Amino acid sequence: MNQDELFYMEPLERPAKPERTGKHAWGGRASHNARKHCRAMLPAPCMSCGGIISPEDPESSWHAGHIQDRAQGGADSVINYAPEHAHCNMSNGGKLGAAITNGAKVAVDWTRERTLKWW
Repeated sequence: MNQDELFYMEPLERPAKPERTGKHAWGGRASHNARKHCRAMLPAPCMSCGGIISPEDPESSWHAGHIQDRAQGGADSVINYAPEHAHCNMSNGGKLGAAITNGAKVAVDWTRERTLKWW
């Protein structure tokens, strides 16, 4: 065995970047129509925690949430909206984002991190 074979290491492969869905940002007219649809459903339970959202609650305290998240292929249609507390909706989005980010990470190849000592 010669010295070149002794120190040869396979190159590391970079993980592929996740594909983009091509969907536009949520907001504008679609958000207005979703809230209008959900307002007609009130009083209704929050789809995350089950707490009651009443028509007297301020508009800023609840969102029109997606039953199946857009990031997971959910549509922007009337049947995919339900009222949800603002806090519940935003925390669910954070959990989903963290799950996607953490799922994209790849285990580190620690064999490359070792240094051979010759003394």
